[in-house]
Amino acid sequence: MPEPARLSLDYWRQHTHLLREGLLQRVDELSVSDYPAATPKQGATPYQVIRFLQDFLAHICLTIDKATSEDRLRMLSALIRQLGVFLDWLDNAHTEQTPRGLAQLLKDLIDKMVPGSRVVARPQAQYNYSIYDLGKTFAMLVSDFIPQSKQIEFSEHLSAPIKLISFPRIERDNMLAHAIFGHELGHPVAEEFLANETRDHEHIATHPRIQKEVNDLVKQNVAGLNADESQILALTTQTFDRILQVRERALKELISDAVGIIIFGPCAFFACYELFWTGSWDARPAHDSWYPPSRMRVRRMLALMDDLNLLDFSRIGGDSRISAYLGSMQAFIDDARRLSAATDDQRGIESDPLLKIAYNWMGESLTKAIEHAKVKTTAVAFQPEKILDQLPELIQRLEIGVPPNEVGDPANPITVDYRASLLAAWLFKLRGINPDSGKTLTCEDIDRLRKKTLSAIEYVILQDEYARHVTEHNIRG
Repeated sequence: MPEPARLSLDYWRQHTHLLREGLLQRVDELSVSDYPAATPKQGATPYQVIRFLQDFLAHICLTIDKATSEDRLRMLSALIRQLGVFLDWLDNAHTEQTPRGLAQLLKDLIDKMVPGSRVVARPQAQYNYSIYDLGKTFAMLVSDFIPQSKQIEFSEHLSAPIKLISFPRIERDNMLAHAIFGHELGHPVAEEFLANETRDHEHIATHPRIQKEVNDLVKQNVAGLNADESQILALTTQTFDRILQVRERALKELISDAVGIIIFGPCAFFACYELFWTGSWDARPAHDSWYPPSRMRVRRMLALMDDLNLLDFSRIGGDSRISAYLGSMQAFIDDARRLSAATDDQRGIESDPLLKIAYNWMGESLTKAIEHAKVKTTAVAFQPEKILDQLPELIQRLEIGVPPNEVGDPANPITVDYRASLLAAWLFKLRGINPDSGKTLTCEDIDRLRKKTLSAIEYVILQDEYARHVTEHNIRG
């Protein structure tokens, strides 16, 4: 008869195996789903994630068998339960929930910025956009739970970055709003700038001055409180850390906003403006998020578009096919400029000494940060000189209910940049007039516009992929 302690260990080992097998069965079921990229044989990213999970769960079977304590089995059970989140991610990533065009667009952009990247796009109930590095999670799982002698078998799984891209399910078919993803693509750029800044002598030289400002601020705050040296030191450290957090968040968000503008041009601005509209324009940075005020972000984005000459549509302004649309866009921009001209956000920050130090310090680095963003996004930058000339024909296509994916001779059309398709759709939406009835666009009209835009982007990317395939085939031939 087994000893009670041994019986207990066998019981929990079996329990852990059942969890592992249950997760593996659910993953196997998802392996036959249709995902918005390629086929399983072509190595679409969701299938690659599924194969990683299948391989990982198969390998930790031996780890479970070799566990010699309840603590180890408890930890392995907790890990398997946590991995259950992949079921939600993968279940929402299939084509019934995620448009092919969105996944393809994001894959195209990310691959140009970080060649060889893999993408999983999925909707979520929360109204939020995000990009998460699955590759780091996979590497951690392999390092922590796979025997070193077996880790080589996972080298293919870890050979390229894998990004989990999440977007609001309520906006699933709204490609116009998805221009916000330009901001999310900016976060790695911002992280790189901040990492480089720690070695920037010009930035390092500012630290003594900031430390003095912090010391002065703390002295003011403790005046008359009879604080001892240890209390003052603790408060000084806390204040400096808080200023670092505020400054870092401000730079991350403003750099990411800039990347969005550089990649998607005015489309990113229109999408962000709609997002900001639902909140407070002047909310001061607050613990824990420390997001900068929306009015400041609008102001910065407008300034960057002016700097990049993205709002100068004069080259097509005389085209009667688009003049009314440009007028509506200009009215929208003018409203945004009036809103950003107010300084309530700045007064709110300046009224708080801690925020004032952090934002003044941030402002000293912002110009250099934006230049860094321009360099890192050269391969995917919005090209107004090319895109603007395509807009009149694309608007005409939308007016007759045709996806805005090509221009030129119908017998030999030219496929456009998908950001031209997006911009044409945004201009159509901003004007807000049904060309047939002359009345305000209805919700049904907007829904049709979204579907035509999605179809256009899918077609553009398909044509580009086909052209690359033909070129490669001819080179090999």
